[in-house]
Amino acid sequence: SSTEGLPELRKSILERLAKDGNNGELENIIISSGSQQGLDLVGKVFLSPGDIAVVELPSYLAALNAFHSYGGELVGIPMDEEGMQMDILEEKLTQLKNEGKKVKFIYTISNFQNPAGVTMSLARRKKIIEIAHKFNVFIVEDNPYEKLRFEGEPIPSIYSLEKNNSVISLGTFSKILCPGLRMAWILGNKEIIRKMAMLKQATDLCTSILGQLIAYEYCKLGKLEENIKSNIQIYKKKRDVMLDALEKYFPKEATWTKPQGGFFVLATLPEYIDTGEMFKEA
Repeated sequence: SSTEGLPELRKSILERLAKDGNNGELENIIISSGSQQGLDLVGKVFLSPGDIAVVELPSYLAALNAFHSYGGELVGIPMDEEGMQMDILEEKLTQLKNEGKKVKFIYTISNFQNPAGVTMSLARRKKIIEIAHKFNVFIVEDNPYEKLRFEGEPIPSIYSLEKNNSVISLGTFSKILCPGLRMAWILGNKEIIRKMAMLKQATDLCTSILGQLIAYEYCKLGKLEENIKSNIQIYKKKRDVMLDALEKYFPKEATWTKPQGGFFVLATLPEYIDTGEMFKEA
């Protein structure tokens, strides 16, 4: 297999992605050994010591560790119920530019964010593209939970809305097929994908051929959609149980997110509760 992955699997993924407006050719996609390798490759390609990655606050810890490992400095932007706050993002990017800092990309988990469970609104997605163009930075859109929507209308991905080829999109089979398969993909600018392939080759030559064939056959047989439907039923039930338990047992001053999909609910507790002590008890 080539480092980029089996052509038939890449074509199959591209066909699925195109249904949601996420278009690309074979040279725009590479198969990675799980999304974590994708995040590692993002760090490798983009970051040198002292470069800046702008991230949501809070964000996925393993992504932050991947960016940190290449000497990247992390700048966090707070979120509200519509996702990353764009006025603060623009202010921070202006400040960093004035300080002569090199911002390489903005990292966002646009759907059912880890750990907040928040989904970025359509208006914010359009705004983040506008801001990224203004400051000439890439957007890294991590999208592992997109298909695990329990209710509400799907929102077009940032990748599908952006027309200047400056969004790198990460997707995975881990949440829709099987986490142990370690099978994911990166979609984006062909020059970036080419660089990633060169760096990946030095790490593991290529992603497991057996795993790629399993994922391909599963897609070809049309079983992926029924598996997604089954996962949605399972995780929606878990979400409902969690929200009911929070309502029943948490103090009235506590607040929490009410996600329309994905895996995560983020609770904010009143000041009088010491979460450090609570963590030890748990």
